[in-house]
Amino acid sequence: MDKLIGKLLDISAVARNQATLKAALATLAQKFDFTGYGYLNLRPGELFAISNLSDVWQERYFKEALRSQDPRVRRAQRETRAFVWTGDEANASISKEDRKFYAAAAEFGIRSGIVMPVQVSNGAIAMLTFASPEPIQTREWKIDAVAAAAAVGQLHTLIGQLRARPSVEEQFYLGPKEATFVRWLELGKTVEDVADLEEVKYNTVRIALVEARRRYDLCNNTQLVALAIRHGLI
Repeated sequence: MDKLIGKLLDISAVARNQATLKAALATLAQKFDFTGYGYLNLRPGELFAISNLSDVWQERYFKEALRSQDPRVRRAQRETRAFVWTGDEANASISKEDRKFYAAAAEFGIRSGIVMPVQVSNGAIAMLTFASPEPIQTREWKIDAVAAAAAVGQLHTLIGQLRARPSVEEQFYLGPKEATFVRWLELGKTVEDVADLEEVKYNTVRIALVEARRRYDLCNNTQLVALAIRHGLI
């Protein structure tokens, strides 16, 4: 594991453009016998991936919102430390729901691997995954959680500095009613004000805003307004 972390730190030190960065990560994955790599940014409202795994899998992962079903993501958010994972059906500790996710991933040669998460700004999580077609990891990985987090933290910073283009990202959208309600909030109106101005019930506005926030894991309407502005929707 120390060699993997060392090579990852080298990439962050020498990559000067996104093409070099992506090629180096692919080479690193191959060197350690992985199918490929996947970097996932989990900032609420700005979910995106940089990966060389199957394009079809990546599109499906985002289109079907598989992030919410991904046991690796849940564990990364819960523990914020590197871990080895497997979707091996022989593992009795895997729940029925998790088996379903792993079965879908296995169709694309993603059966086991390593996840290295790190907490980044504003309480968000970034995680780097190396995936393998093998049902279990036969190599004994001795994981230095601190070193792994430091390496992924540097990678996360570099991706931001290079403005690396995602291979796939979550599309932020608002329906017509949602956009109207959020626009009023941006103008300083309360939910009660919006209901009066649009001549609808208070619960109509409240539920619409709750659904929009839930879709992007947002905590409050302030976040929703900020993201709508950032994406040019209001």
